[in-house]
Amino acid sequence: MMDGIFNKFLHELFDTFFNPQKRVFIGYLGITLVFILSFQLIFTKLHFFSALKKVFAKRIWLSKSAQTDYKILLINKFLMLFASPILLSKLVLATFLFESLHIWFDGRTTFLPSASTIQISTLFTITLFLLDDLTKYLVHRALHNWSILWAFHKVHHTAETLTPLTVFRTHPIEAIIFSLRSTIVQAVTIAGFLYFFGARAELLTILGASIFLFIFNAAGSNLRHSHVWISYGNFFELFFISPAQHQLHHSSNKRHIDCNFGTVLAIWDRIGKTLLCSAGEEGVRFGMGEKNANKQDLSSIYILPFKDAANSIMNIKIKEINIMHCFFKKIQKQNPISICLILSISMVAFTSASAASQLNIYSHRQPFLINPFLEAYKNKNPDLKINIIYSSKGLAQRLKAEGKRSPADVILTVDMARLNVFADKNLLQPIESKILENNVPKHLRDIKNRWFALSKRARIIIVSDRAKDAKEILRYEDLADSKWKGRICARPGSHVYNRALIASFIHHFDEKIAEIWATKMVNNLARRPQGNDRAQVKAIFEGQCDIAVINNYYLGKLKSSKIPEQRLWANSVKPIFPNQSDRGTHVNISGGGIAKFAKNKEEAIKFLEFLTSKEAQVLYGKINYEYPINPKISKSEELQSWGDFKEDQMPISRISDLAPEAQKVIDRARW
Repeated sequence: MMDGIFNKFLHELFDTFFNPQKRVFIGYLGITLVFILSFQLIFTKLHFFSALKKVFAKRIWLSKSAQTDYKILLINKFLMLFASPILLSKLVLATFLFESLHIWFDGRTTFLPSASTIQISTLFTITLFLLDDLTKYLVHRALHNWSILWAFHKVHHTAETLTPLTVFRTHPIEAIIFSLRSTIVQAVTIAGFLYFFGARAELLTILGASIFLFIFNAAGSNLRHSHVWISYGNFFELFFISPAQHQLHHSSNKRHIDCNFGTVLAIWDRIGKTLLCSAGEEGVRFGMGEKNANKQDLSSIYILPFKDAANSIMNIKIKEINIMHCFFKKIQKQNPISICLILSISMVAFTSASAASQLNIYSHRQPFLINPFLEAYKNKNPDLKINIIYSSKGLAQRLKAEGKRSPADVILTVDMARLNVFADKNLLQPIESKILENNVPKHLRDIKNRWFALSKRARIIIVSDRAKDAKEILRYEDLADSKWKGRICARPGSHVYNRALIASFIHHFDEKIAEIWATKMVNNLARRPQGNDRAQVKAIFEGQCDIAVINNYYLGKLKSSKIPEQRLWANSVKPIFPNQSDRGTHVNISGGGIAKFAKNKEEAIKFLEFLTSKEAQVLYGKINYEYPINPKISKSEELQSWGDFKEDQMPISRISDLAPEAQKVIDRARW
């Protein structure tokens, strides 16, 4: 366990300097160094080595204040390893907001449908930048104005020398506050744009960082915490916060400490009347103005803020304050290393307890369909905690937005099209499992083993008991015969089930033949395409039509429904498995994979293996009326009563490969 924690710590520390999304990325630091040296050579007329010596002056980089910065960086990185997993995640909040928007607005409407992806992406990137910068200003100002928050934030202001690493001089409580701020801003923006604009909302980036963040950091953000006085001049400082303006904010002069709260834009300070331009303010000293306020020992950095925060709360009895004062005095006398160890061990113990064996599932499959499988798996693993997030749409976008911080281990989908979205967006990882390879036929799994089919459903034709002639239908192609004009019902062609069927036509024939068939079949419809597969069975029962194409499990569910009327619908039709004399009946799948950044990969593999085992495969047939993908498992009793059938052996991945062409066929056929 300790090896894993140490490796994570090294990874986080390495990421701080080698990730372009971080302010102290070595690329930005290099640009800053070139800028400072150029400034010294041109404006102060220093020789190169003199300029270099001034930039890396020991009195700054080896000062007691700077050494404290380095210690805080290491300690906070370690502490946040345990705090981050238990904080509100961007994914959870974005998911909640995205689903809530569907409820609040009763569905979903796409805004600006004619706008291009680049236009929406630009709007998204600008909106995220403005909200991010505004909330940084508001939170920063609150940290100064509210005494309980100032108790923690003033740690940052005790720095007496400034280096780029001073940005990490924050109390863990402040770090958590800013982390939550970032989570809320990003979740609100992502959920809103995905809801109103769909997949067109992509962040414009350079080297993986937001284009505005990249420009800000490359343009000298690290000069904000330095002893190099760079002013933009009075005019530009009305719009952008210069390094000199932020250095004023760090001044020990009380007149300066409550000014220039902004990060990039100065407009928020102008609106809030807290803007101070740097002209005529050179020569400031850094730190807190009060006597003995700039203590650099770790107990003053980590422990005293809690005491000061407690003292700022109103209506605390003097006796209670004295007890707390004595308590903190005792702690202060402890060796700083002991303090760090106490904090670390406490957080390790807390996180270890909360991070017991668990499995996190993101599912497109409805809870009532997946719960029996979870219960069966938990019976085998009673100590395992299973967390599941269900969403009918948008899970791939949320997983992509969450990135490495995603808690997702297993992805479950209800069809091939959605499964392929995860693979296309590089959100799944290859799985090494002999059990899965033995249980799942080759044509029902990804060529790179990123996903595996878990169950099959046949796209069958159903005909009315009343229509004796309809029972002569043997192939999908027969539905194009004009003799069935006005007798066929169908759900909209753009639904993934029908799009998959068209894709199979293109695979076996070509796009032109698929279009001819779809056009003729649409001409035979008794009504405009509408409803789901259940609605087609109901329409036949009501006499609106005699023929429809549905997934087999809908018929099974209607036959066993607790609603008597639905059982009547099902008993009024007979299933036909088409194309038994040639390619076989078209099938689709439900499937699953392992998230790219799964934290519980081993458990995730075991769960997928379980879903392909006899126990789970029997459940798929018994509960969901789906066919087993494991060739060693027999069909359920109900499915056996429908008879055996030959299935189409087309590689299931072709459904996704041909989806764009299939949709064009559907559009041209006006289905």
